Amino acid sequence: MVESNQIPKHIVLTSHPSANKGNSPEICWGAKSARERGPVIGSLTNPSERNVIGAHAGSYALYRALAVAAGGLAADHKPDLTNTSPTTKIGPFKSWEDPERIVSLDPYGHLVSDVFAKLLEEGKDIRPTIAV
Repeated sequence: MVESNQIPKHIVLTSHPSANKGNSPEICWGAKSARERGPVIGSLTNPSERNVIGAHAGSYALYRALAVAAGGLAADHKPDLTNTSPTTKIGPFKSWEDPERIVSLDPYGHLVSDVFAKLLEEGKDIRPTIAV
């Protein structure tokens, strides 16, 4: 069984109205780089830092919730992002810079451990949104 400070009474499976009190990084859609755009934070670890709807891990968030509910994973668990840099360079492409386009995935989501290393060291719960 995994140690945890407190076992939650319920598990959040999806987005809820933001508890944002101005702590979340701003996202600049259409930026030319991940650093300029800012991190996408869908974590529930610190709701005041969330800046998107949804949850990290997408449909796998359900399995995380089940593991927490069963006591097999601490509710405040953060993944170890060591060696998660992409094996292949993809983009950036000009189409990523159009703030008027609707996107279904974060095109910079595979660069989290490299681009946002300093924020990760500060304890921000930023996670990859895609794998390459």
